Amino acid sequence: MDNNFEHPDETGLVDELPVLALDVPDKELIENFKRWENDAKEYWNDPKGYDLERRRKKNMRYWKGIQIDEDKLYSYQIPYIQNELFIATETITAYTTSSDPSAEVLPEDDTTQSKVMAESLEWGLNVHSEKFKLGEKINKIERSMYLKYVGIVKLYWDEVAQDVVPRVVEPENIVVDKSCRMGENPLFVCETCTATVQQIFNLFPEKKDAFMKEIGRVRSSSKLESSVYAYKEVWFTEVTDDGETECVAWYIGNLLLGKSKNPNYLYDGDGVQLTNFLPRPMKPYIFFNYMNSGAHMIDETSPFEQAIPLQDALNKRGRQIMENADTANSILVFKSGSISSDEAENITRDPNQILLLQTNGDQPVNSAFGEITPHLLPNYVLNDKQDIKNAIHEIMGTPSQFRGAQDRGGANTLGEARMMKEQAGGRQDEIIRCLERGLDEYYKLLTQMMKVWYKDAKKFACRDNDGKFVFVELSREKIPDVAWVKVEHGTTQKKDKAREEEIAMQLAQLGLIDPYNLFKDLGMKNADQRYDTLVKFKMSPDALTTEIRAEMQNRQAYIDFACIMNGEDVKGHDDVDAEHILAHRTQITTDKFLYADPERQKAMVNHIQEEVYLLSQRVKLQEASMQGLLLDPNAPITPEVPEVAQPTPMAGDPNAMPPEASGMPPITGGAENGMPMPQPAGGMMGAGSPGEMLMNQQMPEPAPAPAGGALNGLLG
Repeated sequence: MDNNFEHPDETGLVDELPVLALDVPDKELIENFKRWENDAKEYWNDPKGYDLERRRKKNMRYWKGIQIDEDKLYSYQIPYIQNELFIATETITAYTTSSDPSAEVLPEDDTTQSKVMAESLEWGLNVHSEKFKLGEKINKIERSMYLKYVGIVKLYWDEVAQDVVPRVVEPENIVVDKSCRMGENPLFVCETCTATVQQIFNLFPEKKDAFMKEIGRVRSSSKLESSVYAYKEVWFTEVTDDGETECVAWYIGNLLLGKSKNPNYLYDGDGVQLTNFLPRPMKPYIFFNYMNSGAHMIDETSPFEQAIPLQDALNKRGRQIMENADTANSILVFKSGSISSDEAENITRDPNQILLLQTNGDQPVNSAFGEITPHLLPNYVLNDKQDIKNAIHEIMGTPSQFRGAQDRGGANTLGEARMMKEQAGGRQDEIIRCLERGLDEYYKLLTQMMKVWYKDAKKFACRDNDGKFVFVELSREKIPDVAWVKVEHGTTQKKDKAREEEIAMQLAQLGLIDPYNLFKDLGMKNADQRYDTLVKFKMSPDALTTEIRAEMQNRQAYIDFACIMNGEDVKGHDDVDAEHILAHRTQITTDKFLYADPERQKAMVNHIQEEVYLLSQRVKLQEASMQGLLLDPNAPITPEVPEVAQPTPMAGDPNAMPPEASGMPPITGGAENGMPMPQPAGGMMGAGSPGEMLMNQQMPEPAPAPAGGALNGLLG
């Protein structure tokens, strides 16, 4: 209700506006929408009131640096502009939105189920924020709070992205209920939207013919379908004896494109046995306010607007100094008749320039010319310019230390400059709190819309606090009905990493912090892995080296496997070890290999055979060297070719590869061990294919290697 009329002591009729309800006829409803919109515009743009449109345009001009009307200057005057407003605004925006906001979800109770669901929701919300670059949108919102007295973000379901999408809305495109107080639910919000004709057809397919008639077209064409039209989207509250119902409608001209209850809510008649996250439907707009007395949804003023008069004075004083500097070389004057006017205009003050002056009789040359000394500005003019500049930044809360200027602004030491910077940061705590209030509402609305629109499971991949990958699935059933959802305090603000690292190092020197938390406080990724590596290094450096090498070999094995399965032929590596071969052995038991094309299976088998052969030859050479058989390093070495048993042809494939040639150990498991073998799509693999051979072949036991050999136990 409107509590902002001019005579609070009087009672009676304050305002009279038409009814907004779904059962109102379409044409009448459109007329009612227009009356609500025009009434709100008249209020917001009243020159004696908010004068919103003019003030917004003026702020935008000053932010862009369009601050002087050059038509009002003389030709010799300089259009001097020193845009300190822009510097201050961007400094604050960079400071308060330097990090992406993070959601914090607290469970409903102390049960394990509640904790797990709350943790999954928190990860999902944060990944969603990163996916749609919420940090960049908050940056635009804060700038809009300074220049346009409100920041607005809208959440909507996108059929193309199949997700809930946030979008920053320009305040000029929004007309909001004039009677609504800050933080309350407005009865009326009208947004001017734009879309191509084809997009409008996709949104309202049943209104295609009516739309063509409304715009006066008979047939559609590719040119028409790519044309952009503006239409209205109105979110309104229907007030009846039964209570309040949140609704939405769309119209263009005199055509109502559609109307319904708020679609971002689950109603009793929907047949869904789920509970809404929010207690009542909410319009999909989040309003961010800064300098607001609470009387309206739009701020009364902003620091930017308050500093505009000082910006004008700064430009004037700077222009005065510049014009005075242009006359610092004095003005030459000549005695009449001593030089012609054309020659006088060509004087450039070049030291080598020669002038011919006419004098009377024996008068000296200096009697024919003279100089008018320049007028030097007093020091208070220069000081006044600096004072005006400082006053602008005092209003904006951005002293020199805060914005990175070279002058220290009264600070004699680094410590004093740091204290002044921290004090200036305190000035920005208010706007950070305003952003966090809006983000609290944003995350609550986002959770509600996920509850409505996530009918199928959505997968999110993220990292936990230790840098490990975490995979989360969210669906409407997996989102808790009750939880405390809010933005994590201070996440949008830039952290003082230098101070945090300094404290962590001091604690480490005093023995008051363990290495694991020290790694985390220093901002190092994979703190848990670093700690495990440190422990292993202190216990056995050699074992750590072996483990690192094995990890690298396994990584190369997985890369080779992926490349081969994707159609690339990879040659065997001559520096592999047993861990590498074992990784390949695991890979050929996976579904990706068993369901792969037979050619890819054969290529993988050939790759493994080549690496097993190279590894066996290297081991034999190492053993021979240990036994002293290789005395001459220059003697040529002929690797021994392993004996291969004659293949037994397999039925159906005369070219089938024998089991003995694979060089691979028998694969355990399968049907004989009670484990069902997966069947490839399209039927069984053909007889004699590499995949069938790898699953069915029985490999002979190789001759045991000498004790301590690298292949000992690998192929058995």
